[in-house]
Amino acid sequence: MHHRPRRLAASLAIAALFAAFPALPARAAGEKPIFALTDPRGDDHGDGNLRYPRRDDLRPGDLDLLSLEARAVSDGTEFEARFARPIQPTARRTIDIGGGSLDDIAKYNFYTFNLDIYIDTDRVPGSGSLALLPGRKAEVDPANAWEKAICLTPRPNEARTALKRILTRFDRKERKARGERVETSQAKEIDSQIDRDTDARVFFPTRIHVFGSTIKFFVPASFLGGVARPTWSYVVAVSGADIEQEVDIAAALKLTAPDPDSLMIVPIEPGAWGDRFGGGRDDDPLQPPLVDVIVPPGRTQEAILQDDDPLKNRPVRLPGVVPSPPDAAK
Repeated sequence: MHHRPRRLAASLAIAALFAAFPALPARAAGEKPIFALTDPRGDDHGDGNLRYPRRDDLRPGDLDLLSLEARAVSDGTEFEARFARPIQPTARRTIDIGGGSLDDIAKYNFYTFNLDIYIDTDRVPGSGSLALLPGRKAEVDPANAWEKAICLTPRPNEARTALKRILTRFDRKERKARGERVETSQAKEIDSQIDRDTDARVFFPTRIHVFGSTIKFFVPASFLGGVARPTWSYVVAVSGADIEQEVDIAAALKLTAPDPDSLMIVPIEPGAWGDRFGGGRDDDPLQPPLVDVIVPPGRTQEAILQDDDPLKNRPVRLPGVVPSPPDAAK
């Protein structure tokens, strides 16, 4: 990211690993959703200029989010996201020179997108984190500063590991800039604190089911402090997934230069490409590579995603959406 990640780095950590394919918790037949957010069809073009990569397995509509619903289930919340086109399933085909197979690398039967959800649970303006996950090049509007984040990504365990490394590196850089010297014993405790904080703040679902154009994923009550609430504020953003981003053990051991400060996300660049989104703005390193974002009524995704200022190093700010405001019935 091109902005200071201090708020995020100070309060994130890595969650424990979960089992690979457990069944989603049962919910009562016909149970109404806690809330449902909808998004226009055909707006999977980011700020209006984003173009899909030139590849056979990713076409307009594939990352076009139409709705996000939440339902109460045993021990947590089941989220359901629906896209405009059937979700691309994984298949047994080689995707790298090392002989890696797509279904071995992306084990949850999807591989083309990330779905981030940033939740403002206390509804206190300015209370919480502003920065999105690394590489998103955006912030949440301070009025909707978030306490909890969910990142649905094809490689959750690898993403979790990569996030820890990025946050640890940010923390070291911040301390060095302040002139602090960190002893080995202190570094271990700092790393442990980052782990604990991330566990409380960021969740990577691993209980996932894909059905046609719909993907369902489970978030435990232990993470959200209960089931999701319709009075919370939600920032929902879709991005392209970079499933070949490797966890570089040599970099983690400081034997090589660290990898880029991005988390499993396909970037955007000017022109047309096969491995990244096209339509990037010249001389704008803050242009977010976000494909589709749910925005409040009266606002447009295109205007929001264009509203950054590279000269002032100010990224775009995404407003939250409240499904059912407390005063909605008044």
